[in-house]
Amino acid sequence: MKIVVLFIALISSNLSFADAWDNLTLEEANTVVDELTENPYIFDYCDCCDFSGEYSTQVYLIKVVNTQIVTCQWNSVFYTVNIEGTVIAELNFNGTGLNTKKLIKKPETYSQTTFFMNYTWGFNPESKNASAFFDIIPYTTYGEAESCKKEFAYPTPKSVKKVSKDKDYDEWYKKVML
Repeated sequence: MKIVVLFIALISSNLSFADAWDNLTLEEANTVVDELTENPYIFDYCDCCDFSGEYSTQVYLIKVVNTQIVTCQWNSVFYTVNIEGTVIAELNFNGTGLNTKKLIKKPETYSQTTFFMNYTWGFNPESKNASAFFDIIPYTTYGEAESCKKEFAYPTPKSVKKVSKDKDYDEWYKKVML
């Protein structure tokens, strides 16, 4: 019986892995912080999650209010960016993608979390859309990466005003969309 339990434990440990990309060089971490200072509106979005469940179907628009660079917990050679932000809204997700015109009101709460290059989408100045952060800031730790879903437009200030009291979004949106 002990051998069976050990075998199951070994198999399970090989199948479970963390694929969130939070291990950055110090230069990459500083670049992320600079980008989040300039463009603080990001999306918590697991575009490659293709299963049902909370994380794969909920997409949050977040305003970053504070950042901190720390040593990566699982590899001390690298760094991690921790963010503190305000949840502005939830985006409606359906089979055809994100609906940025109809936002879901969320209580504006602060959250502190780890920044992930592949689960955080931000403003891409080239396309003027939201892109995975590894498309905005060069990140090659795992080689070339490709998003599972296409870029999407940021919600209009009119849409955000219906669900949030954030007064800075309108000004930021006008600045970046020019």
